[in-house]
Amino acid sequence: MSRRGRADSPGSTRSGSALQRRRLLTALLALAISSALEAQLSPPELEEAAEVARRTATATLRGQNRILFDTLDVDGILQLRIGANVWAQLTARQREVLRASVRQTFASALTPPRSTPGEVAWSSARERADGVSVFLGLRFGDKRLKTRWELRRAAPGGWRIEDVTLADPGASLANRAVFSLGPNPVRPRDRHRQARQEALPRLAILGAIALLVSLTYRRLAPPKRVLLLLTASAPAVLFLVDGILAVRRALAEPYAISEELLSTPWDRLLRLAREADREGRIAEADALWERAIAAGVAAAPISYERGLADMERGDLPAARRHFQSALDASEPAPGAARELALIQLSEGKNREAEELVARYLAATGPDPDALSLDAVIESNLGFPQRALAAIQEARELVGGGIRGAELEARVRARTSDAAGTVAALRPLESTGRLDREGLRSDPAYSAIANDPVWIAFLNERPPPGPTPGPTPAR
Repeated sequence: MSRRGRADSPGSTRSGSALQRRRLLTALLALAISSALEAQLSPPELEEAAEVARRTATATLRGQNRILFDTLDVDGILQLRIGANVWAQLTARQREVLRASVRQTFASALTPPRSTPGEVAWSSARERADGVSVFLGLRFGDKRLKTRWELRRAAPGGWRIEDVTLADPGASLANRAVFSLGPNPVRPRDRHRQARQEALPRLAILGAIALLVSLTYRRLAPPKRVLLLLTASAPAVLFLVDGILAVRRALAEPYAISEELLSTPWDRLLRLAREADREGRIAEADALWERAIAAGVAAAPISYERGLADMERGDLPAARRHFQSALDASEPAPGAARELALIQLSEGKNREAEELVARYLAATGPDPDALSLDAVIESNLGFPQRALAAIQEARELVGGGIRGAELEARVRARTSDAAGTVAALRPLESTGRLDREGLRSDPAYSAIANDPVWIAFLNERPPPGPTPGPTPAR
């Protein structure tokens, strides 16, 4: 009996250990699931972050940069560049110099020209692992800028902006600000040597003043000696105080700040390349673009910009080549996927266009134009429900209403759906915003220009009510 008991003991021990491990794993799994659920943001929190981004963007578009400067995590951007330990040893004056450089980079990229009013045309938000991505469409007159704002919740409360990315070229303003600081924005220095360099010239000047006074003093009458001392004391005190302050600053600052923080070497090259491109000097522009890349500019945004210039010139093969290069880069320019999708759509390659639009939306988030393009492609492929879902999402982005109805009408017209186009425009009659004469000449409806349903709609007598106003600007 005792032998049997001893024989059963190891199995019982193993069984107990396995049971404990299972219980431990179950507890850890429950804790992980609980933590993940707690980490998820509620819809109000997501909307709060989106509102912070919208409010900041709106103020910046109006030239009111204070909200941007207060919300932007400038110190976090700079610490990633120069290191937290170095940042901690900089003086308040040095930190402010670096902060001003970063702020200027963001403000110059997001502030429109004074004569061009700006607005937030649409927005959406998406939760990410450590914060929220808010996608904002900024409109400057006839131009639109798609941006992605990365926010994280600050410890005391509220939200901080970590970065703003220009979505189509894939250009991070935080990275641009870091590059604008130059290769060595902060460098160690010999404080005692610097203190000597600051003190010696001032001591030499003080010595010269003292020598001049001693040589002149005995030659003057007593009343003029007093005047001499008073006259010489003023510059002597100024140089003495200036020297003391300079020495104290040198001893207090273990690091030196570069004097050329905003002198990025490629700015002039980019300007010259764009000028050469506009004037048709393609070979010269190519050489300048390559020099800019060699100087430190990311290659993908340049390839994307060159592709857009090729499209304007009508050089489709060159545009396709540059857009593909922008997508193949290690850090691609997502806007190239949308441009290639448009090219593929024009050639009837709907399946390829669908894949490119999906890639673009995954990288940059939704926007009305890309969703409208997606709706057209899905309709061409024979998936009307997918097309309707894309149209509905686009309408929601622009806030529905008149703008949403016009957007849906344009998409349906592009797919040759005259009945759907008319149905989308009908609600505008009661608002007085339906301009049939304007619709006749609008190229957006050219695909259904000869459709009997569309012609009958345009020829209808407007119902009594408010006088039709102009079709809203697009």
